[in-house]
Formats: sequence, C-alpha cells, structure tokens
Amino acid sequence: MEGANGVGKSTLLRLVAGVSVPSRGRVARTAGLRTGYAPEGFAAVAGLTGAGWLRQLAWVRGQADAGEDVAAALDAPLQRPLAALSHGQRQRVALAAALAGEPHVVVLDEPTAGLDTAARAALGRLLPAAAGRGALVVCADHVGLPGATQRLRVRDAGVQRVVGDPIAPRVRVVGSGPPPADGLPGLVEVGLASDGAWVALVDAAHSDALLSAVLAAGAGVREVGPA
Repeated sequence: MEGANGVGKSTLLRLVAGVSVPSRGRVARTAGLRTGYAPEGFAAVAGLTGAGWLRQLAWVRGQADAGEDVAAALDAPLQRPLAALSHGQRQRVALAAALAGEPHVVVLDEPTAGLDTAARAALGRLLPAAAGRGALVVCADHVGLPGATQRLRVRDAGVQRVVGDPIAPRVRVVGSGPPPADGLPGLVEVGLASDGAWVALVDAAHSDALLSAVLAAGAGVREVGPA
C-alpha cells in the first residue's frame, strides 16, 4: 500500500486491524479472526522489557506463543527496557508482537522504518512465510516489500489497485541542515529522525541529483544507502 503523506494510509490500516472504528459505514470482520498489528512509531511502554511486552500480548490473546522465535529471527533485544531501546530496536519488538501466534491477518505500518539491512532481510523472509501459510499481509511501506502480490495506492478519492507499475530501486539519504526541497525529481518522502536529522527516500536513478541539490543548499550528508 502506498500514497502521499496525509491521505489516510495509517487510518485505513487501523480500520483493517480493528483498532479504530469508522465514523461512517462499517468494517465486517469474521468471528475468531486473529490479527497482528504493528503501528508506525511503536511507543515504549513504561516499565516493560521487550520480553515482558510480548508476554503481556500473548496473555491477552490467550496463547502460549509470545513470539520469541520471531524476535530471535529479527534479533530483537528482549531483555532491555523498551524505553531504553532505539526506534529501530523497538520496531523489531513491535514486528515480533505482530507476527507472534501465526495470526490470520498481519497489518504493518511502515515496518522497515528504522530497521538495518539485516533486520530488513529477516522481515523479507518472515512475511512471505506468513503469506505462505495463508495469512493476509497488509503493509504500507514506501520501499516495497518482497513477495507482494498486489499494490494499492491510497488517494483522497479512495483506494486503487496499481497494475504494471513496479517500485523503482530507492536510496535512503540521512543528513542535517536544510532538508531536500519539495518537488525534487525522484524524491519520495522526507521525514525527521529522533536526533533531528532528516531522512529522505529517493528513486535511485535520481539520487546523484538529490545529493548535489542538498549539498548546494548547505546541507550535510551523513549516510547514503539502500532503502
């Protein structure tokens, strides 16, 4: 699932996951459907470690599987307090919680945000495995995830299926100072990291032009790598 910032991707995912209710209309859900959900920007839960959070969710689900195997595959740090973890480390715990217990539906909002290359590769193995056992996997992610069978674009007018329009390879650029200007060719999005740096996603074919533009504007570039 893709779309510009603010068009409602996160709202739609919360409706699919059942954590929000629509202001109009209704969402029909099959009785007994188990859903795993990882929101964008999973917040720390005071006083809990990653392991404690997974156990709490397993207790709520009434299941023994707390997701330790998934957490191990993602190299999620479970013994440290959530409040002491970086954004990327908390994201691994959130993903482990969403995939624990073999849910029928997996709903992920920007699941690769903050993940390093190894964690993204692990997620790239876990999601096709979930789909292979019959789970419906619904994600909003700007970089594209492996194994996707359908792409949806969210716009103000609704949700459209995208046919024959593959996602181009993208580059992640981290910098300080003036962020990339809106309208630069190939620029997908610009966000802010927890330390105040800006993080840009750009189509790989336009990455050199973007780097030249931000450097000319007086910005500093700290990191350039695959999205």
